Amino acid sequence: MNESYRLGEQSIIAHLQRLANGVSTAELDVDALPTELRAVGEQLQKTLAVLQQERQLLERSAYIDSLTNLGNRGGLDHHVDQLWLKGAPFTCAYIDIDHLKHCNDKFGHAEGNRYILGICRALTETMEHDDLLFRIGGDEFVLVSPTTGEAELEQRLERTRTDLVEATSDGKAPMIASFSFGCSHVDPLAGDSRRQMTMDADRKMYRYKLMHRVQQPKDNDVPQHPIVDQLPCNDRVFQAISMSSETRYPFILNLDTGESQWSVNAVRDFDLPSQHPFNSVDMWLARVHPEDRDNVRAELDMVINGTWHFHYMQYRVMDATGAYALCDCTGYRLDGTDTEPNMYVGTIINRSLADTTDSVTGLGDVHALVNAIGEMRRVPREAGFIAIKVDDIAEVNARFGFDAGDRVLAESAACLMDCSRGKGRLFRSTGPTFVALFDELGPEAIDEIASDIERFLGSPVLIGSLEYQPPIRVATLHLDGVDRQPVSILNELKALLKEAPQVPGTKLD
Repeated sequence: MNESYRLGEQSIIAHLQRLANGVSTAELDVDALPTELRAVGEQLQKTLAVLQQERQLLERSAYIDSLTNLGNRGGLDHHVDQLWLKGAPFTCAYIDIDHLKHCNDKFGHAEGNRYILGICRALTETMEHDDLLFRIGGDEFVLVSPTTGEAELEQRLERTRTDLVEATSDGKAPMIASFSFGCSHVDPLAGDSRRQMTMDADRKMYRYKLMHRVQQPKDNDVPQHPIVDQLPCNDRVFQAISMSSETRYPFILNLDTGESQWSVNAVRDFDLPSQHPFNSVDMWLARVHPEDRDNVRAELDMVINGTWHFHYMQYRVMDATGAYALCDCTGYRLDGTDTEPNMYVGTIINRSLADTTDSVTGLGDVHALVNAIGEMRRVPREAGFIAIKVDDIAEVNARFGFDAGDRVLAESAACLMDCSRGKGRLFRSTGPTFVALFDELGPEAIDEIASDIERFLGSPVLIGSLEYQPPIRVATLHLDGVDRQPVSILNELKALLKEAPQVPGTKLD
């Protein structure tokens, strides 16, 4: 073996090692090889080119959707990983194509694919230069924008959806094209989580789908059933769902006929006349605490007349024993169709029984608070927050015992309920801190309630022979829309409380 041949072999081996280690992607210099090795080098180059092409195809299939040429779920995960590593805030929209199954079943999968591609084109046209769109499932897309906030992205998608519906409502298209969406803004450095981002956007998307359903043209040969012949829900199924929880009471109100369905537990715990009462709104309002009733009536009127499609409120309701129980009510208005009535559907949580209730104050605990802020993100409207911290509780516990500290917190909670008068929802956050949430109240109204709290929360509590007035701190936060995760908002309230001046109380020497 001559020296030239040996050096050629070493050159080929070194090239293969560099490729295996990912050090180099340069081609082998075949012309520099000795004549007897050039054929080997050329064949090696051809083999490597085939392998490189196959690798690119595999990488493409791992990150690219074959129908739309968009990124797939793997591509989305990779892109979000990169954004999370940078720590930069971004907004994502979870998008679900409406009625894709109906399209596939009625017109075939080829038409279904054309429907998907039409939605894809419309979404692509609304994107800005930094946005990326991914198809993560049959009818599911995710749009990620590193520069756009929640409200702006929602407006863009709403315009795109409206244009789609108008363009396909002339009877020429096989069906009306539309999609539902939910947006979530996240800030990794503020403590937001990817799981919370996904849950938040997904829930907002399904709520949007409930409230903005596009009715497809009816087949003339399909028999239509009158609304009056249909119960909103099969009664056995409804009661089976109702019995799954002792503390949650589902309800369904037919807004067209006045008929309603209530759980057996609600009939038992609130002494309702039956499971199917008529005019149940008036029946329920009669049980609401007098100080909360006007605000509850005003919100329910907005739902009934169609101004609002979502209702979430906390107020006091008289139970079967004659005592008032703190309740959270969450409900959706479902607009009717030719064959379905207008309905109001929701759940009432009895805080006196719920497992997310603070045992000392009877208020929702920090888990309920996080969920409540999450619910506020579902509807783009003004939101107010009041954080209240009762100072010196540790000193009260040390001097008089934990029962005395609990009594101070319980009295403070009762005073806070009187101050809010059904306008907001109150929770015990952590330790001696409370947080009140308010919808549709401006900064002036929030500040006025905060002033009432500062005046009345310091009412003396009798501890033995001592009339103890707790010192407190109060901080307010007003947002035009809740476009952040709950943890970020709670951290800001905590920082504001640290800076808030103390309203002095009894000094414990």
